[in-house]
Amino acid sequence: MILKTIIVDDERPSREALGKYITDYCPNVEILASCNSVKTAYSAITKYNPHLVFLDIEMPNKNGFELLQMFNPINFKVVFITAYAEYAIKAIRFSAVDYLLKPVMVDELVEAVNKVRSEIMLETSNLNLQKLLENIAQKREEFKQLVVSDSNGFKVIETSDIILCEADGYCTHFLLARKEKVTSSKNLKHYEELLSNQGFIRVHNSFMVNLSHIKSYSNQGEIMLSENMSCPLGNAFKQRFLERFKKWR
Repeated sequence: MILKTIIVDDERPSREALGKYITDYCPNVEILASCNSVKTAYSAITKYNPHLVFLDIEMPNKNGFELLQMFNPINFKVVFITAYAEYAIKAIRFSAVDYLLKPVMVDELVEAVNKVRSEIMLETSNLNLQKLLENIAQKREEFKQLVVSDSNGFKVIETSDIILCEADGYCTHFLLARKEKVTSSKNLKHYEELLSNQGFIRVHNSFMVNLSHIKSYSNQGEIMLSENMSCPLGNAFKQRFLERFKKWR
């Protein structure tokens, strides 16, 4: 299929560079418009009904998130492009939405395009974009919901329900309250980076726990958790775990 695409970025060199990369390295992607503002982007999206929009976050007058709020529902996929905005990037990662850092790297661009193509073929929803807009609206560093990408699309889980995260090769299993289990296609390191400041701590090469769900730990190196779950405490993680756990309590 031909992936109909629109580029939205207020910086002309960035638009031109991205356009050239798409033309040279992304076959079957057609650029329908290249826009320098939210206003022109809204008109182009309404006119062309694209499959994908490459969207800069920071632009004069209105930003990329405000553009998305103009559409309900959002009937296109989005890959954000940004040079900074750490808080925005954190919200994007919590919502399992793709983003590219400037200057854009060709391999990352190709990977993002291939992922979008797969999502369109699988007819996945834009639930992650909806949750992103909710996260951005919170205007705070702590997010109550995490969007998990899996083989079927996306699933939203409450961070407070996560008891234990377990590594399984390149995947991560989330063991939740009420004995629910969700498997993500991303590895444990990805979620460690996201959740380490949200009350979670790595306790083993294969495990990360929610500090709020810890019931006890033993001298034998076992951590007891809610729902009768448990996991080992690795020797390399013990000192940091004990220090963090005492402060948490």
